[in-house]
Amino acid sequence: MKKIFIILNLSLFAISYSQKKKDLYLFTSFREPATEGLYLAYSEDGYNWKGLEGSFLKPEIGASKIMRDPSITKGADGTYHMVWTTDWKGGNGFGYASSKDLIHWSEQQYIPVMKNEPEVVNVWAPEIFYDDVKKEYIIIWASTIPFRYPKGVEEEKNNHRMYYVTTKDFKTFSDTKLYYDPGFSVIDCVIVKKGKKEYVLVLKDNTRPMRNI
Repeated sequence: MKKIFIILNLSLFAISYSQKKKDLYLFTSFREPATEGLYLAYSEDGYNWKGLEGSFLKPEIGASKIMRDPSITKGADGTYHMVWTTDWKGGNGFGYASSKDLIHWSEQQYIPVMKNEPEVVNVWAPEIFYDDVKKEYIIIWASTIPFRYPKGVEEEKNNHRMYYVTTKDFKTFSDTKLYYDPGFSVIDCVIVKKGKKEYVLVLKDNTRPMRNI
């Protein structure tokens, strides 16, 4: 009887908990020198945040073995997919890993999306977005290819434009293409779905002294 009571008690607790559970906002971040990997924080209202203790994934790939700018999205199958910057300078790709629970992660992969651009300076802040219409993932990032675009304010090695690839399975990827050229150095773009057919692109003008969102 005691065992049965314990099982019933646990079951009732689980039901009670599931009825009270709330949707939470998740914030991904890193800490310099970016060798510790993924840090997470959560919020119930989007204004007040509580950090979760410790790193959830340490970087193992890329020449610098760092993890900057981690970006996570949840796919239709409930799997979390993450991409990140693997090198501050140099490198022609970004990191990728997946998880069902944000604790246990798949083997880390290096995705060389700029392998056909031998002069590329960097691959910065990849941002992942799940397109629920086409049922595919869009990954955008900032790269500098010297002398590819009008110089503008920034020097040639800091004159960024946004590029992208798409994938359905993280095994095969589309060809890399230009995503956004506003006519100035741009980084840190984020895609937000506002409505059924309405999207917003949040970006950073990286030209000095602007550097505005």
